[in-house]
Amino acid sequence: MSWRRDEMDSAELIERLRREGGFRLLPLLGNTGQVAGVHLTRFLPGGHLDVIQAWDERWAAYARLPDTLDTQAPFLGPVGGGVVRSGPFARIVAPLLPLQPGIVGGAE
Repeated sequence: MSWRRDEMDSAELIERLRREGGFRLLPLLGNTGQVAGVHLTRFLPGGHLDVIQAWDERWAAYARLPDTLDTQAPFLGPVGGGVVRSGPFARIVAPLLPLQPGIVGGAE
């Protein structure tokens, strides 16, 4: 996969998510116990949780879910009220990063 010069690579995006976006990073383990990708999470005010799972630049999944737990079914996940997207890593995480000065044209 070729990256345009103005796009960040995955390592830079992950670092920005951690540093600027408030995400915590954990390894995403495959069936064999080897690292298969990354799992990023952050808790938001108002009782929501953002979760990103990325396997490589080509494939990632994002969900914003209510931060709730059903004690009767703790592994089902929250019902309703969630947002889910999947696709290339850079496209999935772009809306979650703060804007950088100088990126928006005509604002000078």
